[in-house]
Amino acid sequence: MTASQRGVVTRAMRDLREAVARIQTDGGDSEQILRKRAEVLIARLGSVPVAMLVADNRGRYVDVNEAAVFLTGYSRAELLRRSVWDLTPTVEQTRGRTLWRAFLARERMSGQYRLQRKSGRVVSAQYVALANVLPGLHVSALATPALVTRFRRRLSRRGA
Repeated sequence: MTASQRGVVTRAMRDLREAVARIQTDGGDSEQILRKRAEVLIARLGSVPVAMLVADNRGRYVDVNEAAVFLTGYSRAELLRRSVWDLTPTVEQTRGRTLWRAFLARERMSGQYRLQRKSGRVVSAQYVALANVLPGLHVSALATPALVTRFRRRLSRRGA
């Protein structure tokens, strides 16, 4: 993956974090604030050209965007019935669980991650992940060269 493509992933996560952080906490009901932040988070997922997956503390997916569907080969409904472990190749399960625990402890992580598509094919993706974007919810942004290229083309056609 090129530096430009890695930059797309990093910018997507920064923009997402900033959008959620902009929701004011002054003088509001904490439950309302969390609900509003969740709405902003979910709304932003659809507008970034990288796969965005939101998981809970157990690694179960609670929201995904269209790019995640393309990257994994699973439908949105199928992904929402799956977890991080369902996309981790069998031979990498132990390493994956170790990384998950480290991620939750550090609250951020980035690098390369191999995931298994619905077809069984394993792909390597560049990722950036942030833990506790909302309490108990963790966001991962993943990109491959093919994914970034496809969604850049789609976005440029929409703007044309």
